[in-house]
Amino acid sequence: MPTFALIDCNQFYVSCERVFQLHLRGRAVVVLSNNDGCVVARSKEAKALPIAMGAPFFQIRHHVDAGRLVAMSSNYTLYGDISNRVMITLAEFGRAQEIYSIDECFLDFTGDLEPGRTAAMARARVLKYTGIPTSVGIGPTKTLAKLASDLAKDRPDGVFECPPVGPALADVLARVPVGDVWGIGPRIREQLGQWGVRTALDLARLNVHTMRERYGVTGARVIEELRGVPCLSLEEHPEPKQTITCSRSFSEQATTLEELRAAVATFVERGAEKVRAGRQCASALITFVERNRFDPDSPRCDGSYTVNFQVPTNLNSELMQAADVSVRRLWRPGGRWKKAGVLLLGLCDQRHQQQSFLDPVDRERGSALMAVLDVVNHKHGRQVLRSGTTGLSAKWHPLAERCSPRFTTRWDELPVVH
Repeated sequence: MPTFALIDCNQFYVSCERVFQLHLRGRAVVVLSNNDGCVVARSKEAKALPIAMGAPFFQIRHHVDAGRLVAMSSNYTLYGDISNRVMITLAEFGRAQEIYSIDECFLDFTGDLEPGRTAAMARARVLKYTGIPTSVGIGPTKTLAKLASDLAKDRPDGVFECPPVGPALADVLARVPVGDVWGIGPRIREQLGQWGVRTALDLARLNVHTMRERYGVTGARVIEELRGVPCLSLEEHPEPKQTITCSRSFSEQATTLEELRAAVATFVERGAEKVRAGRQCASALITFVERNRFDPDSPRCDGSYTVNFQVPTNLNSELMQAADVSVRRLWRPGGRWKKAGVLLLGLCDQRHQQQSFLDPVDRERGSALMAVLDVVNHKHGRQVLRSGTTGLSAKWHPLAERCSPRFTTRWDELPVVH
């Protein structure tokens, strides 16, 4: 019988801020979305105020002004780097690892005679090496391990191990609302409620064939996993992405062609970097622009434009040229845009891209140039080397008035000890 562990970083974004800013510990803290729009992460103290997830910042600003709450802008560079350190640390404790999200991963504890002890060691190591507190759930299936990790948050030791299948496990499932089960969203929860399914135990006792008829094999697997029957294995190597999207809302409405070109060029560079990181090429590029839908006086200037490539590519020059043509077609005099972005579609393995005898691009030379660019930007900071188009305007840059330094990735932003 396999044994899975789900390690979840507690209040991850807030915890990352607290690692280097000790004055935030014990205080109510929230992290805001791009442009400081709404709450995307909360500390326990912020939940107690109470601050709702997704609350617009303007509705809670009075708490900040009164000193009851600290609001931070999202610092995804910091969060991503600390996440990488956490995952590398945890990889030593399991036979295999699946990184599920920026703050969660599964470990395979199969064969471990003392999984609870191993989980405690893993928590202690992560806290020592990174400063991030974690919760660990252990179970015979991934669904039960995920459920156990939620229950572990209320335990002093931060570890919860599901009991063997039987009355003890049934007691645990009876305490868990069905909406807290992994894979049960609000719509399905509401529909299950009409059948009288209120808890995870009710769901586990549901007829598997009925669940399969209504929600397919995925729904049936949830029931089997709650019963302790493993249906999901660890995905050590995630499936290659089919699309990549890079977009942002602007701090101020863009009104000129140069502002739109600069924004879209920045998104293209970031998207191309992600494509190359996955060793892929894009078959098409969609560029889109959007007006401010909450501005009744904003002229209608939304639109999108698609460029298909004769040969799939991950070269900045080709992608940038296609995006620039698209922006010029989408721009309208008098337009006011609040958001723009690009979608890279039809991603394929760069080793198997379809070639063409009529291809005018020296792809070998272009790939070598991109390799140098990526190495330099990775070593010295993103956009150290960049296209000149990205510098046409900075007016569109997202608002981040409360952003902390990138403590772990920038020499000029390292914490200073006095």
